[in-house]
Amino acid sequence: MRTLQVIIKNADILTPQGIMVSGFLVVSGGRIAKVGSHGEFREYSTAGHEVLDASGLLVAPGFVDIHVHGGGGHDVLEGTYEAVSAMCRAHARHGTTSMVPTTMAARHEDLAGAVRAVADAAKRGTGGAEVLGVHLEGPWVNPDSRGAQPLDVIRPPSIHELDRLIEESGGLVRVTTVAPELEGAREFIEAAVARGVRVSLGHSMASFEDVARAVEAGATHVTHAFNAMRGLHHRNPGMAGAMLACDDLTTEAILDGFHLHPAVATVLYRCKGRDRLALITDATMAAGMPEGEYALGGQRVIYEGGAVRLPDGNLAGSVLTLDRAVRRAMDDLGVPLAQAVAMASQVPARVVGVHDRKGSIEEGKDADLVLMDKLGEVRATVVGGVVVHRA
Repeated sequence: MRTLQVIIKNADILTPQGIMVSGFLVVSGGRIAKVGSHGEFREYSTAGHEVLDASGLLVAPGFVDIHVHGGGGHDVLEGTYEAVSAMCRAHARHGTTSMVPTTMAARHEDLAGAVRAVADAAKRGTGGAEVLGVHLEGPWVNPDSRGAQPLDVIRPPSIHELDRLIEESGGLVRVTTVAPELEGAREFIEAAVARGVRVSLGHSMASFEDVARAVEAGATHVTHAFNAMRGLHHRNPGMAGAMLACDDLTTEAILDGFHLHPAVATVLYRCKGRDRLALITDATMAAGMPEGEYALGGQRVIYEGGAVRLPDGNLAGSVLTLDRAVRRAMDDLGVPLAQAVAMASQVPARVVGVHDRKGSIEEGKDADLVLMDKLGEVRATVVGGVVVHRA
């Protein structure tokens, strides 16, 4: 289907007010033109529209992935339009309608190539999820909390390098991760915020006080909660404690069964709530692929037993998709579907500043939709009114 005049009828529609049972939705010019009840449909003219019957399906807002390195056998650091578009198509099969391709610590030349490729994909389209911009997860992280970041290319925060990458991306750097305890981090945070870049704190050994100062400087987000950060101690709350206690910080959760124990994920949810917790994938090129050997940031990684690890056994991203993350949120956190979906759509859209047009089903917003059956399986994905995936 390539028409931009569509009516989806007989659908249970997940709106910000709740689920509208057996409602209808009108898509016109790539946007949501009307959300109506079953009764209203009898009086609505269908002339000039293609009518799709979605009986038995739930129509939810498309998922927004703000931390994703790859998928479908490709990685953003390949630095090509083909790689970025392939990963966007791979994740669209799982309900993701927009995404922020994410780099990691690498040589400046490789980062520049990656952000140019992301900008190219944003301009040309991908045939899958829409590209919203770039998340620079590295290279400005703490070597002692690097996780899977390559040690030899980690470096101190550099406003000059940030400016160069913003220029190379055509202004599409949306998020940057930084360890707030590093020398020059406060000035870096202030400069990034002044340039319209959202600052996320992560890969860090920061103290509670370091995080408080970073929030004063303008940081608003935390990269993959509990992973690659100083943990919580009752007399030294550290970065994890600051993340849990500070209402000014949103954060991310990787609910793949490996990165967070369900009990810890539950504590995180109870502290942050559905409005401050964003589900992410942190997916690598192995997402959607068979088990085997792959690459992440130029490093060899092994996908086996459901997890992606470096040869030394440390976790290195995931093969998670957001449809699975939503189902795990329901299982692990005990939240209803509407809350789980909001954490994969509305919250991340707000984190990266696109909530005025994405993240919820409301009239006037982009027609980014995912149609799911009663088991939570994705039956179709719609991006800007165009069906990019149909099961």
